[in-house]
Amino acid sequence: MNPIIERFKKYFAIGEVVDAQTKQRDGEKAWRYFDLNLLEVLVWIRESLGIRMVINTKALQQRGLRTNVCEIVKKKTLAGILYISGHGLGKAVDFSSPDMSAKDIRKWIRAHINECPHPIRLEDDKSAPTWVHIDTMNISDEKLEEFSA
Repeated sequence: MNPIIERFKKYFAIGEVVDAQTKQRDGEKAWRYFDLNLLEVLVWIRESLGIRMVINTKALQQRGLRTNVCEIVKKKTLAGILYISGHGLGKAVDFSSPDMSAKDIRKWIRAHINECPHPIRLEDDKSAPTWVHIDTMNISDEKLEEFSA
């Protein structure tokens, strides 16, 4: 298995980053759906900042990979809304931490962005008040692109 995935697996099980249907169908093979740059960025945050990171929980199942059976995707599709997201491409996660507020995590990321292994996008404080959305969909010339959802 890829060394980045192995490092990531020290902190997260597959069920913490994919929905129950994907875990049931693909199990450990579901790692193939993730962008390795995203996993490396998340490991960097986890190891550098030293905080626990919570992606999916029993109640929140759509904060990692999103598939066509996830409610967020189904609702938008049924409403005729185009849904293209880093979550569906394995390039985005939402997470929170019991150790630090989302605002303080974003502040730390901004202060340490030059150490980040890859360019990232970060959802701003107003759009994501209690969670951190991070993705590797950045196509700007900057290491950090912030956006509002």
